[in-house]
Amino acid sequence: MNNKMISALIISASLGLSTSALAFGPNMFNPMNIPSEVAEAVSDAAPDGMVSNALIRTADILPEEVTADMFMDMVQVTVVDEGITGAEVDESIVSMATNENILHVAMFPLSKQIENVTGKPYRHLSIHNICDAVTAAKIADIDDRYAVILPCRIAVVEGKDGVLRMISMNPDVMYKMNLPKGVLDPAIEVADKMNAILAGAKEGAF
Repeated sequence: MNNKMISALIISASLGLSTSALAFGPNMFNPMNIPSEVAEAVSDAAPDGMVSNALIRTADILPEEVTADMFMDMVQVTVVDEGITGAEVDESIVSMATNENILHVAMFPLSKQIENVTGKPYRHLSIHNICDAVTAAKIADIDDRYAVILPCRIAVVEGKDGVLRMISMNPDVMYKMNLPKGVLDPAIEVADKMNAILAGAKEGAF
């Protein structure tokens, strides 16, 4: 944590404010969430330029706790229609990606790998990587750490209950990343394409 963030934290504590007031989410520092009294106090205490630099820096304040609920809010689950197999969903995802003019980078048949290693059958589990390279570059240029969500992924999972589901990132996450409009707009376009792929694949469409 740098001196700018330490200043904000010390002032926040002196004002009786929780440090969570400065955090937008897991490892995210959101300038829109800074209480006005903190911003004013830092402004009075800090040299010129310190405030602006402090407000635009991200991930310098650790969350109080990363919970399972936080993670669950980041994903969406799409139930596949009855009668459609995991293999059919895999094929549909590849076909739908072509229809949406977005690159299907690869599919990792994880359940097959599990079976190869353990020698035992395993329920269907595959991971699809789908990417728009130009948009991915724009997102990575905002913050290198955003690269961890790239490329977009769809997991096709046969649950222990026998129900086949597709699990992917909740598109609402895009709005939580404080992306500038020039990056947010194409990111939302990719999210829309991902949703179209999910809508088609749940029905086994081609």
